Amino acid sequence: MIKEISDFLHSFKNKTLEVEDIVKLKEKINQFANDIKVQSFDKEYEENFLTILGYSYRLDNLSQRIFYTFQEAVYAIDLDILMKNEDSKRLNSIVYILVLEQLIKYYETNSEDEELKQKALETYKAIEERKAKENKKYHMYQY
Repeated sequence: MIKEISDFLHSFKNKTLEVEDIVKLKEKINQFANDIKVQSFDKEYEENFLTILGYSYRLDNLSQRIFYTFQEAVYAIDLDILMKNEDSKRLNSIVYILVLEQLIKYYETNSEDEELKQKALETYKAIEERKAKENKKYHMYQY
């Protein structure tokens, strides 16, 4: 299943799709997302999912969130393939499909799950704060 997902995303490597074209991929994305949920990978990678979903909220416009998240997914998978990083390819395949599924659902229903949104924003903020702390430590050693 991971290979199918990564191959699917990687097939768009040299293509730029409009949001409407990405939304048309809904059936395939939903199928992959359902397979992921059946195997409980959504639970295993929940923090990663929330982080990427939270990161997508840096853009106010939902269409931009879908477009850039899709582009990031393709880029991440391409990089994983080039680096032969199977663990990262697995993680990115799972997480990006789940995030894309969620964003497409929002796009089609014109509504967002406010509780999930808040959880994603809090998770992303916590990750960013942790990174800032690490960077601050690193910069202290430079002086």
